Amino acid sequence: MFNTSISGIRGAQKYLDTTSNNIANANSYGFKKSRAEFADIYANSVFTSAKTATGMGVTTTTVAQQFSQGSLSGDTGNNLDMAISGNGFFVLANSENYETTSEVGDRSYTRNGAFELNKDGFIVTAMGDYLQGYDVDKDGNVTNLDIMSTHAIKIPSDTGAPKMSTTAELIANLPAKAEEHNKEYAGNLDPTKCGMTKFDPKDASTYTAATSQTIYDSLGGAHTLTYYFQKDHVNPSTPYSTDVLDTADATVWNVVAYVDGRAVDIANGRHFQVTEPSSSIQPPDNDLYGIQLVFGSSGGLVDNGQLPPAIYINNLNSTHATSIRNDFCLASAMGGGVDPTQEIKIEMDLTQYGSSKFSVTSVSTDGYATGILENVEVDDNGIILAAYTNGRTQPISKVAMATFANPQGLIKIGDTQWKQSISSGDATAAQANVGMAGAIKGANLELSNVELASELVDLLIAQRTYQANAQALQTQNTAMDSIMSIR
Repeated sequence: MFNTSISGIRGAQKYLDTTSNNIANANSYGFKKSRAEFADIYANSVFTSAKTATGMGVTTTTVAQQFSQGSLSGDTGNNLDMAISGNGFFVLANSENYETTSEVGDRSYTRNGAFELNKDGFIVTAMGDYLQGYDVDKDGNVTNLDIMSTHAIKIPSDTGAPKMSTTAELIANLPAKAEEHNKEYAGNLDPTKCGMTKFDPKDASTYTAATSQTIYDSLGGAHTLTYYFQKDHVNPSTPYSTDVLDTADATVWNVVAYVDGRAVDIANGRHFQVTEPSSSIQPPDNDLYGIQLVFGSSGGLVDNGQLPPAIYINNLNSTHATSIRNDFCLASAMGGGVDPTQEIKIEMDLTQYGSSKFSVTSVSTDGYATGILENVEVDDNGIILAAYTNGRTQPISKVAMATFANPQGLIKIGDTQWKQSISSGDATAAQANVGMAGAIKGANLELSNVELASELVDLLIAQRTYQANAQALQTQNTAMDSIMSIR
């Protein structure tokens, strides 16, 4: 029958078209090859013998998409390039606005991660579709995992806002063998002759050790916080020292703080008055509020209430404002114009072991200065990180991913994109490296999963099939001519 051969020609043509399309997209990023699948056509009535019935040709049942993993390109040099290693799709929308992307039909899905920035700073495809992301908290955790809650990802172009310091930490060891100061006042019952009687930050001979760290005001300005440590000589038998020392073998250290070279009061601190005439410190700078540390024979602090869990350097109208004076508050030392409620909680982890040298293990603060955007990168979990010149790294968004129960049921819409359908099932919101979703490789692209060698063989097979069916059609035509010529 002519129809049988014609169906074979049509099937061979579909095979050729599918194979040709695969070959044409061998270099398309994220492209997934297709496979033409065929079935025979068979019809028979109840009165026809199945033993002698012949088929009626072939039909194309489907052109099935093959979502096997494509090879990764390796480092492309573009941090916005992304490749999915494993299951899942990137989520796209045709607008950056929430209002116009709230419908299912506005979402499309792709494996092509060749992204770039548009003029407004949004991450888009070459065709202008917007890559979608989830909102994240400061730790990069998704706050709303829902395809409909995704939004266009915008890379900030402004500077990173500063953060004023609110906490600081100092871990250090004070030298147990250091020389004591104020020996000439040992046993003196006058409180003004005890403590930091002789001290000058410009004269290293008047203190034992010093260390500094950087702190930040509310405007992002950097300031130097310096701690001065003075090993004191206190006689345990004097009334002045009995409220400080529990045992005769304890050691006392005096500590004061300066910001940018100006003395600052420690809240609820001990009053030190520098009365040594040779000191270059003049009133009112000779009045200091610091702390006294008492170390026992084990090298650790003596728990006698002299050192609270943390000390505070602050301002007149901040929480721990006791003993804070206007000229010795944090804002005055920082130069004014800053947040007058700023206070810095300083946690000290200090020891006094048998060394003649002062050593600092760690200093840290939670504040940072203003930063300019320096780099953007994507980690394996799909977190888009913005790096600033102040050393801070901030998560901007998390790349949204979607998975489907039946990816082969997705509808092709071109530009290496698909839409969901009844056959594919609804898109399920997913996160990279979580559950069945694959990892996202930044600065990589997924290559087409087309294998050219196999496609060229398929091309030959399709060609031969087409020729064979055409020959069958010609043979049938010749037979019909012979029949028609019988007289």
